Amino acid sequence: MTLGRELLFLHTYGERFEDGQQWSASVVKCLKAVAAGRLPEKFSYDAAAQVIRVDTGEFGPVSSEVWNYEVSGLKVVQSWLGYRMRKRKGKKSSPLDEITPAEWGSDYTSEFLRLLNLLTRTLEIHPAQAELLDAVLAGPLLPAEALGPVPPQWRAAPKATHGQAGLID
Repeated sequence: MTLGRELLFLHTYGERFEDGQQWSASVVKCLKAVAAGRLPEKFSYDAAAQVIRVDTGEFGPVSSEVWNYEVSGLKVVQSWLGYRMRKRKGKKSSPLDEITPAEWGSDYTSEFLRLLNLLTRTLEIHPAQAELLDAVLAGPLLPAEALGPVPPQWRAAPKATHGQAGLID
């Protein structure tokens, strides 16, 4: 499977580019179950032990790279956990935001393990992605004309004028 296909497979939780692809063996395991009967109050990361603690539960081994993994400035693991705490983190835009499960169930544990393992695999293939990017950047450049005809002048983007509706001065 190509890198792009594998990343899309991972980041869509196997809904795209399945092509017989299986989830790789789990590296991160649930070491100790989260207490049943309620939602957790807190979570933390122990870098030395490579363990994420969710109240009484423990998940590991989790590298600091996975714990700190960001997409557009959003720390993925902390955000995922924050939405599943008793006192939820994040924006509340509707009364529907208050409708949440009453406890951390086995489905949360499974989802969390899947997230941690897909991030682990994503980070494992980052070096191959960097090599591919370097190869693409070192390759020949296409002239603009090779991409198709140049649009005629009359199709150019409109020029903004002072005071035009919707524009900031």
